[in-house]
Amino acid sequence: MPERTFTIFHLNLSAIRQLDIETVLLDRDDWIRNTLSEGFEFPHWGGGSLYWVPQGNIDECILGLIERERSHEHHKSPAEGGEEVQTKEWQGAYVLIDPTYHDEGQRIAIENDIVGQPQALLKSLVAEINERKSRPFNIDVEPLFDGKDFWAYAQKHGNILKTITFDFVVPNMWGTESDLEKDLEETKEETGAQRVKVSFKSNDGVTTDNQKVRDGVDYAEKGAGDITARSMDGDTYQSSDRPKSTSVPLVSGKKDQMIEFFAKLKDRVLGRE
Repeated sequence: MPERTFTIFHLNLSAIRQLDIETVLLDRDDWIRNTLSEGFEFPHWGGGSLYWVPQGNIDECILGLIERERSHEHHKSPAEGGEEVQTKEWQGAYVLIDPTYHDEGQRIAIENDIVGQPQALLKSLVAEINERKSRPFNIDVEPLFDGKDFWAYAQKHGNILKTITFDFVVPNMWGTESDLEKDLEETKEETGAQRVKVSFKSNDGVTTDNQKVRDGVDYAEKGAGDITARSMDGDTYQSSDRPKSTSVPLVSGKKDQMIEFFAKLKDRVLGRE
């Protein structure tokens, strides 16, 4: 059966220290709902324009489309002589967002569609919002991934790697449970940093069987960072190459029908079942 496939990301919001005088103070999820309640145009890094098109709310979630206009080459009918023509059409990728704070909240699922690569579409959307002077938060997004993939890679190389680099988003709404999270929280408070990069390198090899690496993988796989690594023999790993995805049946219909469809499958789309 044909399916719609979605890539899943985590939504990281960090408060801006020096707010614009016109900024309206809202909670994180209320601000996201307000920001995405109306449609808008925004530039795409690959060229051209994209459009955010709200579709409606599904309980705590926001359903929308990222659309773009493209030229479509086709032929006229046989009765019209079969002439080759070019017309424009709109293509859209569905986006489902849960902006609420809980263990499996603050997630965004973007359809893998011909509109563009999910991460590229999302980065263009976020870049537009982050340019607004009146925003109370900065948005950073990272794909969710399965830490088991990293551990399988590390085990394949005897748990000894030449380099491991973590690119972390600083904590925003999680509790500071580990020493790593406490360190990142302190770094944010002292410096205002939104991201922190930590690298372990050794020509003799870096062991992965320790608490620092375990904490880094556990933190990053929640959608709060990216991991890159290189083994002693040159084999590479990058967590962003292995994002979590989910699939649902390919159903098409009018707007109300699609809202009903996503309402039934929202947890599957967001990777929560």
